[in-house]
Amino acid sequence: MSFTKDEIAARGHPVWAEVDLGAIRHNIRSLAALAPGAEVMGVVKGYAYGHGNPESARAMLQAGATRLGVARVAEAIHLRESGIEAPIHVFTEPPPDAARTMVALDLTPAVYTERFARSLSAAATEAGTAVGIHLKLDTGMNRVGLLSDDVADALRLLRDLPGIEIEGAWSHLAVADVPDHPFTRKQLELFEDLTGQITASGIDLRYRHLANSAAALSLPAAHFDIVRCGIASYGLWPGPQLRGSADLRPALQLKARANLVKNVPAGAALSYGLKYELERPGNVITIPAGYADGYPRPLSGKADIIIDGERHRVSGTVCMDQFMVDVGEKRFEPGAVVTLLGSDGGEEVSAEELAEQIGTINYEITTRIPSRVPRIYLHEDDG
Repeated sequence: MSFTKDEIAARGHPVWAEVDLGAIRHNIRSLAALAPGAEVMGVVKGYAYGHGNPESARAMLQAGATRLGVARVAEAIHLRESGIEAPIHVFTEPPPDAARTMVALDLTPAVYTERFARSLSAAATEAGTAVGIHLKLDTGMNRVGLLSDDVADALRLLRDLPGIEIEGAWSHLAVADVPDHPFTRKQLELFEDLTGQITASGIDLRYRHLANSAAALSLPAAHFDIVRCGIASYGLWPGPQLRGSADLRPALQLKARANLVKNVPAGAALSYGLKYELERPGNVITIPAGYADGYPRPLSGKADIIIDGERHRVSGTVCMDQFMVDVGEKRFEPGAVVTLLGSDGGEEVSAEELAEQIGTINYEITTRIPSRVPRIYLHEDDG
């Protein structure tokens, strides 16, 4: 859902996300400058890592990205129905029945099984067209893709299938977020070897792509023809060792309005399990956001929120729709804006900070923010 601030208030939404599209444009330009010989693919799967589509996708294209990447056909349908005409890559083979939809919407499929290749060929032939596919190679992550020993057989099959044109080949790096990891070098060498074999067989590969955000930031040898930029496009770091490696700006903030402020006596306890007990009388703010809004329950008693430029610790258990904060003698009024993720004054609670507190990654912090949390899109100057 996308709303203006006035609509947020009128509809009574107590929690919302603010997405700075200017920051996304800035990040795309910064990433493009690191790979001057490559196109930039803006990866917008997972509802643009929680930042929302199609607005995030449009911002990327405005900044110079030439194509988009998604995980599922449904995500591509959403973008096409929103009027986006740029090439859209679908990273995972869908069920064969979706082949007709992919052809009709001019999507760029990843192909790595005979079953899907035949379905795609039949759909393209029926439509009287040809589909440019990108052959997915498994260079060691062992998730999806063709194993090395299967590439030659796959090429023979694909040559004989009508309506199929091999436009590109690609793979995915498993540990590129750890700079200079020896396994990344092995993957890079295998990718070069396999794409060399494909070219030697007489297929003119227009596109080779291997670099994710981490490799775009730290491994120029992996840039090839396209860099696929996901997490970094949103101003978040692919791994701790890459922090500060480029000029990136976080694009998303999660905010809420306090809906109740009350004085709680010493000895009273808060929330489910009564795990937080006040040692002295204190003012307690109830914040109408919880794990149903993507604010993880394991942040209970660990995370800080920011209000009026000051940090305060989450007190007691995070509930589905609410949590509480003991602010001591501080006084705040109902309706005060609370920052759960983002910055206020000189303080910042980053996605990386929240992720570290619960043993996960920043990707999960933003992507778990569900659609019931409306997005406000800010069109700030890119700077």
